[in-house]
Amino acid sequence: MKAILLHLGGRVQGVGFRPFVYRLAHEYKLCGWIRNLSGEVAIFLQGPEEDIQSFTRALVERAPPLAKPEILSMAPAAPASLEGFSIRESQEQQGNVHVPPDQFTCEDCLRELTDPRDRRYRYPFINCTQCGPRYTLIQKLPYDRPHTTMAGFPLCSDCQREYQDPMDRRFHAQPLACPTCGPRLSYGGLEGHEALAACIRDLRAGKVVAVKGVGGFHLMCDARNDAAIAHLRKQKPRPHKPLAVMLPP
Repeated sequence: MKAILLHLGGRVQGVGFRPFVYRLAHEYKLCGWIRNLSGEVAIFLQGPEEDIQSFTRALVERAPPLAKPEILSMAPAAPASLEGFSIRESQEQQGNVHVPPDQFTCEDCLRELTDPRDRRYRYPFINCTQCGPRYTLIQKLPYDRPHTTMAGFPLCSDCQREYQDPMDRRFHAQPLACPTCGPRLSYGGLEGHEALAACIRDLRAGKVVAVKGVGGFHLMCDARNDAAIAHLRKQKPRPHKPLAVMLPP
């Protein structure tokens, strides 16, 4: 029986890294825990030396697509009386901070978004461990829900079940939400798809719309309407600097 303590840096928060490590440890039947630090993670492992070596190789080679882990240190540790592997409460400390960027909606979430049978059908704030907002909603590290702008949205029973299920892709997804418990789309007294349709009508009519997202506000108008663009530039005021343009994927 061998025990080691790993410290990892790089892009390891907000990218589904802890759930990945949890599943990997169970795959190799190792005991221990993982914990978020400020911008880093600590992993305690114990088990047969050969399995620990296989685990550490897979830790980098099989990391989630959004993760870029770097092993900062690996030291022998005293074996502990542990059963299984767990995700422990985060700790704040000094460290190299890497705030993960926002990520474009993944294919799995897009499938759910357009599936009338799915409970997140047309839900604009859909996300999972591999996509969705990160940078725009993080208030401080370590990256946990209470440290984000989602702290004011307690999870419903269905979302809580996903959050706690190691085999679910939303296992420990901090921005997790659904139409029952998460933010809702609203516009001019309307909600949901009706709100979106009304907003589109106003944009096509040449109006400037203020859009509040999980990270703040932005002003939006029809990029094909010269009068609307001129009005937006006057409101900003931003007479010459280029404006951001949104295009379909």
